[in-house]
Amino acid sequence: MKKRYGFIVFLLLMAAGFSCTDKSTYPVDFDQLNNSNGGILSQVSVLSVAFDKFNIPSAKYELVLEANDRDRGRLFTSVDVFVKFTDRTPTSPNGNNSKAEVKLKTYQNAEFVNDPTTGLPRLTVSITAPETLTALGLVAGELEGSDQFVYRQAMNFPDGRVFSSNNVSTAIASGGGVYKSPFQNVVAVVCPSDIGGSISYTTVVTAAVVPIAPCLPSVSGTTTWTVLGPGAYSVADATFGQYACAWNDNPASGVTLNDACNKLSLTGSDQYGLIYTFVITGNTGTVLTINWSNDYGDAGTTTLQRAGKTWPAGLTF
Repeated sequence: MKKRYGFIVFLLLMAAGFSCTDKSTYPVDFDQLNNSNGGILSQVSVLSVAFDKFNIPSAKYELVLEANDRDRGRLFTSVDVFVKFTDRTPTSPNGNNSKAEVKLKTYQNAEFVNDPTTGLPRLTVSITAPETLTALGLVAGELEGSDQFVYRQAMNFPDGRVFSSNNVSTAIASGGGVYKSPFQNVVAVVCPSDIGGSISYTTVVTAAVVPIAPCLPSVSGTTTWTVLGPGAYSVADATFGQYACAWNDNPASGVTLNDACNKLSLTGSDQYGLIYTFVITGNTGTVLTINWSNDYGDAGTTTLQRAGKTWPAGLTF
């Protein structure tokens, strides 16, 4: 795995060296943002990842934003925060409660405080779940697991221009460092979850595009799913041993497993940018069996056993 990506990384670094000039003062090329006076809101950290269905009064949408524009964050006037609600369980007894987007709050430029390291203005956005429900005309009892709140930030400029998720480029929205500025976040409603911890696995590698021989007949080991927040887990190895046996490589890390009331989903990618799919094919309580694959072509069937715990019934992807 390392070898197949090493040369590509080398070429990218060489290209960057020849094509980039020193822009340490303004690391973002604002000439590429629709016009020469654009702006971004980098996500320094996202402090909330979900709303606990059974503790809505204490839930909140919270993240740290860092503003930047052609004048180091001095040009923009304000940031608006909007929210809409997507009912992912419209056939429940509550019916379809999806709500159109409404404005929640406006933060003025003066409310941002310059960070001592970057010198750019930062702000902690903190909006409680009750505030959100009131703005949308919802009550906590109408929420079900896997429902979603979509929060959107919009950066306003004096001449009326607005930068948000509807006009940001993919490179800016999904990039790293200062470029990670999607202008929106999805907050799911989750139920209390307990599927993390130490997990023993046995994997049968099934993909024909990898060196299967070193993995035959199977590979076994122990991995962990580490709690990131309510219903969110960091997957230590998304291939359950396949990178090690096939490529003599480090575990496939970087993938997040989300549990929304037994409805599981994966977000993020591994260290090579690969996206994963898990499908549950069996659950005896003691043993969970999944088929996994990534978009490079690696695939396998893995049985998972928890240390001293059973798997909840009804888990699905």
